[in-house]
Amino acid sequence: MYYKFRDLKDYKYIIDIFFNQRLYVASFRKLNDNFEGQFFSNVFSEKRYKLNPRKESHISVCSFSGNYKSHLMWSHYANGHRGIAIGFEIDKSKYNIEKVTYNGLKSFNIFPQKFNELKSVFLNKLEEWSYEEEYRIITEKQDYVNIEIKEVIFGAETSEDDKSLIKKMIKLIDKEIKIKTYCD
Repeated sequence: MYYKFRDLKDYKYIIDIFFNQRLYVASFRKLNDNFEGQFFSNVFSEKRYKLNPRKESHISVCSFSGNYKSHLMWSHYANGHRGIAIGFEIDKSKYNIEKVTYNGLKSFNIFPQKFNELKSVFLNKLEEWSYEEEYRIITEKQDYVNIEIKEVIFGAETSEDDKSLIKKMIKLIDKEIKIKTYCD
């Protein structure tokens, strides 16, 4: 199972995820790590380069985690435990799900140009991000990834009003979705 952490500040996105059973695949320019899209190449000399967002705007990324028990994930992506983690499954026959490695920026002997080379830039991150236990679907366009929601985990600080509203929405969508609250 995979997990998408969300804060509850903008219900428009939450409603879209639940009612349409999908996650957005965003342009890499919108990712929160300022080293995204950077790599090393020794074409001229060992140097760090950054993909040009205008030229490579066709690269889009859907990120999610393999673990919902990280306090840092709750803090960074679910508003300090006030949000939710959405547990879901993905049809692996439709999507190429790839695990991110945390051994530094990708290094090339050439400049990456083909899509698979460019894609590999987004599958390598600095070690500091390893707590995310991240998986990605990388596409050549902004789009959506279809998911099947299996569970919703409320953060330890999610308000009772938010819990009540989310529970009502889940009841309308699929009564089989499990609901629980995170606790250590």
